[in-house]
Amino acid sequence: MRVQIPAYTDRWMRGDRYGHVINVTRRRPKHAVRAALLTSDRFNADREVASVKLDKSGLTIRVYLADCEVVS
Repeated sequence: MRVQIPAYTDRWMRGDRYGHVINVTRRRPKHAVRAALLTSDRFNADREVASVKLDKSGLTIRVYLADCEVVS
């Protein structure tokens, strides 16, 4: 699945905005008050974290899947 990563990441600001989802895992946050305020999925106890391989740099980053926008 091809996605656009969230705008609050440093990679998005550097122009590396698109990539393919490699893996999706579920994570229960321990002390994620700040992360809960930044995401659109604020009240969910379990969050899906996606490993996204970026097109430009080839790096793999981890972001919340709820914040990614599906491109195709």
